[in-house]
Amino acid sequence: MAAFLANVGVNAGHPARSPLFDDGTFVLLPIPERVEWRSPMLRLRDTGLQAHAPASWASLGVHVDPDLTSPVPTYGDNCRRAGRAFSLRRARPGDVIVFLARLTDRSRRAGFHLVGSLEIEDALEDLTSDPGPGWWDGNAHVRRARATNRWDSFWVFKGTSQSGLFPHAIPFARPQTQALFANSTWPSHRTDLQTIGSYTRAVRRLAGEQEQWLRTTCLS
Repeated sequence: MAAFLANVGVNAGHPARSPLFDDGTFVLLPIPERVEWRSPMLRLRDTGLQAHAPASWASLGVHVDPDLTSPVPTYGDNCRRAGRAFSLRRARPGDVIVFLARLTDRSRRAGFHLVGSLEIEDALEDLTSDPGPGWWDGNAHVRRARATNRWDSFWVFKGTSQSGLFPHAIPFARPQTQALFANSTWPSHRTDLQTIGSYTRAVRRLAGEQEQWLRTTCLS
């Protein structure tokens, strides 16, 4: 088995921030869609998260991916066309995808945290047409494809009942990065956030001791 580390949610390039609260709880704010909203896509106001974003975002279509709070948890990515997701083509049932997000506390200090996981039960691969109704209906990639009729070979992963958001965010700073990536380097001209972002920009497949470290840190 393997573990995958995927960076999700809004980032430094967005005008909104995913908030981290004093007790370690958090809100994972989805990124806006790049296309104009059309049903069955979700708008931010449909998610109940509009209080954590600029007022202008309320009617925007948003990409709720991963979706770890629905009855069927899912995560989608373009594993065939997007280089950052190529590693997910090796994912198999029983593997776990752990999600990393940039969170900001009330003092406006940003940091990366592990926020949830999806244990893979099943997958749809290389979708180039509508597969009809099924467990994938709520996934953001499927919603967008049905709204735009653009099926560009994306994949959708179904999670087991062990999938979900963590009750508290788990910090992922320099010590955790060094534990997971033993040969990491930290250039003096870059901040720790920038360096961690560079190591996690692409979805990383982890096996052996790295996988065990990630599973123990998040899932024990």
